[in-house]
Amino acid sequence: MQVGPSRLQTVIRVKDIQVKNAQKELAQIKVKKEQEQGALDKLEEQKSSAMSDAARKMNARARDMQTSRAFLQSLSRQINQQEKTVQDISDQEESKRGELMEKSKSQQMLEKIEEKRRDEAVKESDRKAQRVIDVLAQRMSSGQ
Repeated sequence: MQVGPSRLQTVIRVKDIQVKNAQKELAQIKVKKEQEQGALDKLEEQKSSAMSDAARKMNARARDMQTSRAFLQSLSRQINQQEKTVQDISDQEESKRGELMEKSKSQQMLEKIEEKRRDEAVKESDRKAQRVIDVLAQRMSSGQ
């Protein structure tokens, strides 16, 4: 006997959609994190290059030294800001990963409940069918 759809199936579908959306959001966060990490790496490379240029130009004029120092300080601030951005995105990624795990667990729990409900419905149907068979068998045997 086939068991009809239940309200749990609707909830399971909703949970499935939520899990898929959370997975998409997590993928977007990962891409953004990679982009921001690339920007951070580029800034650090720029700073390293500027520092090595400054070291080679030790005999430069004071004005050039001040400009170089200001540039390095600016790069340092940008690097600090970029590191903060990458850390914020990492925190967001961890939060989304936890949310995804919770949604997945919730969905699995509902699927198990739905499976148990279906099994119980099948067992009940089998019991009813067996009662009918028993009644028919009893009538046939008493009718002889």
